[in-house]
Amino acid sequence: MSLIVDDATVLINLNYFWMRDRNLVDGQNRRWEDVPVVHPESFTREWATWCREEGIKGKFSIVPYPAALGRVDQGLPLFSRAQQDSWLTMCRELILPSFDITPEMLTHTVIVDPTTLRPVAPPIWEQFDWAALPEDQEELVVDYIETACRILDNVGLTPNGVTSPGGFGGQTLDLYARATGEALRRVTGDLAPFFFQRLLVDGSTHPVVWHPEQSAGTAVGEVIAGAGDWTGDWTGYGLVEPDRYITSDLEGGRVPALLRAGQPIVLCSHWQGFYGMHTEDRRGFRALKTVVERLRDLDPGGERTRWRTCSEITRYACARELSMVRVEDNTIALDLPLRVPEITLRVRDMAPRGITVNGLPLRRVQNKPAFESGTWLVCGHETLLAFDPDRPKTTIEISPAET
Repeated sequence: MSLIVDDATVLINLNYFWMRDRNLVDGQNRRWEDVPVVHPESFTREWATWCREEGIKGKFSIVPYPAALGRVDQGLPLFSRAQQDSWLTMCRELILPSFDITPEMLTHTVIVDPTTLRPVAPPIWEQFDWAALPEDQEELVVDYIETACRILDNVGLTPNGVTSPGGFGGQTLDLYARATGEALRRVTGDLAPFFFQRLLVDGSTHPVVWHPEQSAGTAVGEVIAGAGDWTGDWTGYGLVEPDRYITSDLEGGRVPALLRAGQPIVLCSHWQGFYGMHTEDRRGFRALKTVVERLRDLDPGGERTRWRTCSEITRYACARELSMVRVEDNTIALDLPLRVPEITLRVRDMAPRGITVNGLPLRRVQNKPAFESGTWLVCGHETLLAFDPDRPKTTIEISPAET
């Protein structure tokens, strides 16, 4: 399981400026004057503390140059330096340990020149005009994503993935994935970064692996959200309906359906929905608390679900795609160009007496809650084993039980 949080940034409610500026483009009358301009640090701190206490993990966007007002590494004009430094410290201490940090591209509004950071003329928008990225300007796309990532890295919020503002890149996913990989590797050296672009309310939610290169141990993962936003939506005053995630009888809703299908459960939300229209509103936050309470009732022993960051989900998929497995008698030889924690194998129709990884024994456990890295577990005719690989070449020996 993972929780995606979109549209956040340092202190301001990006949506106030997005709706204000976009109304002038398309002639709509979105109620921008009614939404708050600021999401106070006190609320963000409360939300982040609660998430840590509940063990919730996921992805948290920070728009690096929100609405082209200012860079978060140089200061937004609406706040003092002390206010912004306090927020950034809070984010590093409370959010970063449990959530991937990603840019939601540069401005989440108009496209800017990645060198000057001035809006291009005539104005075009990230989520609309770059839904199809300019395939004849791939280096520009890479530079754009790289600039967004570098701004966050400058304030100690090093990203390991990126998030699409709206439709950004959705019509050119192959280019988007390639540009994401190149941009993140320039900034961080990450061999397997991820991006978030698609939300599917039916169909598979398994992560997609783009551009795997086994010799280099590189790939780009795409995390797929499987549940729509029913915690206030991107407006901050949209639908709030916990039953859409999971009903009070724990049978209905998108989450039980994904669980029954054995697919990742990635929930999509927007920061402004959690806060709502004012500090006492918190409509989305209350809905999230209801959902988490029901999830605890659905899986009280933690046998079927576990919270993960988006990067943990996608990196595992990339590692699995890049790995090579060879089996001979009771020996399994793995070639792991990309190593991630908790590599897990399933062995069928064998009753082990013991299992070693590179000569070191794994410990047998008796139930799913106890199954973790460094252990093995018999489940009917299957045996699960998990370990943290410390080298590309790994040998697993299975000692069969005496008959």
